[in-house]
Amino acid sequence: MANQVDTSRLLGVDTISGIVDRAWTDTARAAAQYGPTLLLALALVALYSLVFWIISRVLHGAVKRVVPPDARSVTHRILRVVLRLTLLMLVLISVTALFPPLTRYGPAIFRVYALLLLLYVGWNLLDHLLHRQTLRWGLDASLELLMKNVVRVVWAMSGIYLIFEQFNVNLLPILGGLGVLGLAVGFAAQDILANLISGVTLLLDRPFRIGDWIRVKDQEGQVSGLTLRTTRIRTRDNEFVSIPNKDVAGAVVVNLTAGGPLRLNVLIGVEYKERVEDVRRILLDVMTAHPRTEKEPAPLLLVRELSASSVDVIMRFWVSEANIASYPVISMQIREAAKEALQAGGMSLPFPHLQVHIDGAKGLEAFLPVAPERLPLPQREEH
Repeated sequence: MANQVDTSRLLGVDTISGIVDRAWTDTARAAAQYGPTLLLALALVALYSLVFWIISRVLHGAVKRVVPPDARSVTHRILRVVLRLTLLMLVLISVTALFPPLTRYGPAIFRVYALLLLLYVGWNLLDHLLHRQTLRWGLDASLELLMKNVVRVVWAMSGIYLIFEQFNVNLLPILGGLGVLGLAVGFAAQDILANLISGVTLLLDRPFRIGDWIRVKDQEGQVSGLTLRTTRIRTRDNEFVSIPNKDVAGAVVVNLTAGGPLRLNVLIGVEYKERVEDVRRILLDVMTAHPRTEKEPAPLLLVRELSASSVDVIMRFWVSEANIASYPVISMQIREAAKEALQAGGMSLPFPHLQVHIDGAKGLEAFLPVAPERLPLPQREEH
């Protein structure tokens, strides 16, 4: 039995060593067979890269001399993409031609190259046409973004389908399987789908546009972008806030710039002894003198409330659409100037105060010069 075990172990070692030897032999044979071919392929890649670098530099200089400055960036981008696609096509065709098992893929690679060029040129034409049509129809940037995203997705899916068709790969069964998988993923990603649907709703309903100043819940800022998932605003502190679209669609959105100029109301209190006409004269001058308030419509001063210790008046004035971004600072400057102007006019600003009356003053005999029972009765004062 011991001899049988030793023999099996020896056979196992011999078997493993035989597999390793055969693998090493096959690797060495493949290296000897395809080694020079690999070196030749690397040399061709290096040669193509050098040639295309020279061509790109020549074309770059030609574009600077021929193309107008406002179109140079677009021209450089198009040439760069075309050159890279051409370089990739030549490398792939050369490599497949060097290796006999891959030779049959050469024509398909060339067809894919031509297809990619057509897709790229076609997308640039579509992008230009969409931009022209949105300008003609008077659509804002958010709707233009929606149209471009939808067309881009359809265009990309069509291109992927056509590319796989060149290699005789049918994507329809794969897409069917992905559809079933997509349903499962959809149930697990309900928030993402809700944001996508809310984003489309916002783009179609258009409660605001790119560049508008809005207030959503406790956030206020300028809309800097609207994607299919989030609404992005920039606050006055230069903070960029991304709000999920479903929160924006379900909240009260205050658009500060949609109606043009914005009316501001600044509340301030004056004492009861002051005449309202005198206060109106002083504060109207304050609002009119500020450089960033509108003169038409004219500023107003109205009495809002007769409170417990002051007459509360509202300074009502307008700021232009260009000054909406800084309206909190304007309100604070108006309030500060109003305080200084009222005090300069001999008026004092009210503040809450309290008077305490002690009946009998018992327990305070040691601090009073007259006996408590001889003190006059306190009089009630109303404020």
